[in-house]
Amino acid sequence: MELNINHSIGQGVIIHKRTRDTKNFFKYKAPYVCINLLKLNKIHPLISLNRFNFFSIFFKQHGYRDKNKNLLTFVKDISLKHQINYETVSFITIPSILGYSFNPISFYLFLDKQQSLKAILYEVKNTFGDQVHYLSLGDFSNKNFKKNMYVSPFIEMDCNYKISVKINEKNKFFCSINQFDKEDKQIFFASINLHLKPINKINVIFFALTNIFGSVKAIMLIHYQAIKLWFKKSKFFKYSHRVKDNLYLD
Repeated sequence: MELNINHSIGQGVIIHKRTRDTKNFFKYKAPYVCINLLKLNKIHPLISLNRFNFFSIFFKQHGYRDKNKNLLTFVKDISLKHQINYETVSFITIPSILGYSFNPISFYLFLDKQQSLKAILYEVKNTFGDQVHYLSLGDFSNKNFKKNMYVSPFIEMDCNYKISVKINEKNKFFCSINQFDKEDKQIFFASINLHLKPINKINVIFFALTNIFGSVKAIMLIHYQAIKLWFKKSKFFKYSHRVKDNLYLD
């Protein structure tokens, strides 16, 4: 699997499907940027790192979540600790738009000299501001992780994820997440289908115009779906405690 290592942008089509008891399905689009973390000198006048812009990626929202520690330091520390040999790292994320963001999952893709995947670090957040990382080394199909952070009030903690990533073309990224309960019955499915485009004047202007309310729309849709499940009397699981920025291996 090879990925284009140049900076790029794209619309991600996100699907959420509940497959147990109360059935529910919704789909929406979200703006994504793919940034080469080893080439951060210049991205685009409308896209900035660690400062306010139309599109921004703030260090306080990712990695160590420290405004004084950049993402390159974070991935270098991860690679040293887990012995990942890489040539570059592509970071795929939903940017802050005019300072606001909601970003349920981001991806750090460790690539070798041939732009082939060596490792993936999944950065997962919930609406309470918690964050965990799941690290996958080697095979990237149906990697199993135990759920370690409260995400939805309608899904229990005692379950597992199976995460798959596919890069069939250098500008197409696909991730699917299947969630299973303790009896190994599927309870939830989510996917991100992302088509990346080069960062140029026309693409970025169109990207900005079509996504000015991207993050707000996503958080409103998620809460709207939660209200629907509440009225359908789906079983409710109370938020228990905050989670520190832990990392879990596959």
